[in-house]
Amino acid sequence: MDIRVVQAVLGHSQLTTTKRYTHITETLASEAAARMGRALWDD
Repeated sequence: MDIRVVQAVLGHSQLTTTKRYTHITETLASEAAARMGRALWDD
């Protein structure tokens, strides 16, 4: 999800505030990419 969407949902006025709370691990990033791939291209 785009970080600016997260910023809007959380009501942060500064992107730096959102970034402070959005640390992800490589594993989480890989899993998210795989889920997006399945959602977009798998039948």
